[in-house]
This record gives sequence, C-alpha cells and structure tokens, in this order.
Amino acid sequence: MGSRSMKAFSALLIAVAGAVGCAASGGDARYPVREPGCPVRSFPEGPSMPVDELGPVIVDCATSGGACERQLLDAVCRRGGDVAWGLAGNALTSTHLSGHAAHSRRVTQGPQERGCPVQVFTGAPSGRTENIGPVTALCAEEDSREVCLRELQDQVCLLGGDVVWQLDGPSREGNKQRMYGRAAHSK
Repeated sequence: MGSRSMKAFSALLIAVAGAVGCAASGGDARYPVREPGCPVRSFPEGPSMPVDELGPVIVDCATSGGACERQLLDAVCRRGGDVAWGLAGNALTSTHLSGHAAHSRRVTQGPQERGCPVQVFTGAPSGRTENIGPVTALCAEEDSREVCLRELQDQVCLLGGDVVWQLDGPSREGNKQRMYGRAAHSK
C-alpha cells in the first residue's frame, strides 16, 4: 500500500472509530441522559405505543436476577430512554441481557424560542405533564433569583417544554450561580 493509500485508509479508520464511539455513547439530542433508577416501561416484544428508537442496549452482570435487569434499565436511562423493549429473548438466569432503548413519542413539537411562557412549580406540577428531563441554568454571580429563573425557563423552552418543576437553587458555584429543575410539557 502506498503512502497516499495508507493515509486515506488511516483517515477512514479514524472516521469509523469516531462514528462507533458516538453510537456507543448513545444519545439523541432530543432525549437527555436520565439518572440511574429512572422509571422505564418494559415490554417483552415491541412497545405498545409510538416510540423514538434509541438503539440496542447490552449489559453483562456479575449476577443474574433483578439487579441485572435494573442494570439494563439503567443503560436505557443513560441513552435518554423511558421504554425498554425486546426483552423476551433474555433468560431469567442470564447475566448477559440485551434489549432496545426507546423514548415514548413526545407531545412537544421541538424547541421553542427563549422567552416562551413556562409554568413554574416549586414541587410537582398540578396538571398532567410529560417529563422531558433535568434542566440547568448557569447564571452570573450578581443575577437575581428572578433573572436566573428566567434563564432556567429559557432552557425549558429550548427543550420544547412549557413547565418547569422541582426547583432547586440558585446556589453558588465558584463565581457563578446554578439553578436546577425538571422540564416538562403540559398534556
């Protein structure tokens, strides 16, 4: 193989490795990573509702049983999913589980502009909502709580939501303030 061919081949290998790395880390920008232990609906075969497919998930566990199944569901959470399907092929005593991660189709129509109307709830929302996921605002040290809250609301808008709930902060982090919440869309 000539020098030019070798360089082209090396570039191709790097591109393929990058693509595989991106696929392995998962992630659909619409569905942010969820925390371990997040609620996941499980289906032995295909899901019974419309979903956005996020890809296969595979785990190898030290022991079989419920803890191993939870590891598989946590892998779905890491992909941003709330649905696991195709689990029927896994034996009850298996330590190698596989399935598919998906997210139930959202009622959101995509990102909205900053400044969109967002309902704010310190605790849980009072009406029916579809959770989108955690949301964070990073604010200047001198910003008021209202300014930081508006930034948090703007982050909800960018995720396609119209509700923010379970507020926390703002709290100081170095020379900034950080405020947390959970983004949702009203049904």
